[in-house]
Amino acid sequence: MPSERLDLEYSPSSAARDPQRSLRLYRERGDAARSRLRVQESVPYGDGPGELCHVFPAGAPGRPAPVLVFVHGGHWQESGIDDACFAAENAVSHGFAYVAVGYGLAPERTLPDMIASVSRALAWIAESGPSRGLDPDRVYVAGSSAGAHLLACALADPATPRARGALLLSGLYDLAEIPDTYVNDALGLPPGTARRCSPLWMAAPRCDAVLLAAGRHETRTYLRQQQEYEARLAASALPVVSRVIADRDHFDLPLDLCDPATAFGRLSLEHVGRVTSSS
Repeated sequence: MPSERLDLEYSPSSAARDPQRSLRLYRERGDAARSRLRVQESVPYGDGPGELCHVFPAGAPGRPAPVLVFVHGGHWQESGIDDACFAAENAVSHGFAYVAVGYGLAPERTLPDMIASVSRALAWIAESGPSRGLDPDRVYVAGSSAGAHLLACALADPATPRARGALLLSGLYDLAEIPDTYVNDALGLPPGTARRCSPLWMAAPRCDAVLLAAGRHETRTYLRQQQEYEARLAASALPVVSRVIADRDHFDLPLDLCDPATAFGRLSLEHVGRVTSSS
């Protein structure tokens, strides 16, 4: 595939309707959540660059709640935890604590560094979560784009604590073509590492079930990779559901997470078993 065409296939904004509006809403909704909810900000979960998280407890103090962990996207080189809190109010309203995880970005960090950070964040929740209102036995994880990829990789490692369920949105699961795209200008991913960091060629994530989702307004490459990863997980006997959501794209789909007023929000709540009678 010519490099210009390949770049378009790995550019979600080429198929999205209004990505700048969605990115603005990430920050606006996240800022609102941080102003209205109890939050422990910029908590270190490790010593590496960017290894910080925002923690939103739920329920009564001293009583650990189930946890929804969110790992943000941004082609492994953009965004951060302040842009990853947009679903906190919806999650907390359904009884979940919410943790927005940062992992440092390229070019300062390599892809294996980032995978290790996400694994370390889940280990920190398992070890230190109860003191912060997080139940380590009821951890669900969600990630969008690069975050979906990083979670799939981290959960494939037997050293990473097991999750109850994973919600992977608009992820890339085979990175073989990334070294030939503009994405690699910052990432600097060698071909061999690209394959080793591809969930399609890893063990299945260590969780009870996976929900894969992408918006209808997505590039063919992202939609194809979701289909391929669905087949890979199904072959491993891991329960998996894959959906393409109408009238959504790479950037606005995550905004529906845990929102019972939207089709994907209801689907995400069903996946974690927390639909309320009013939704």
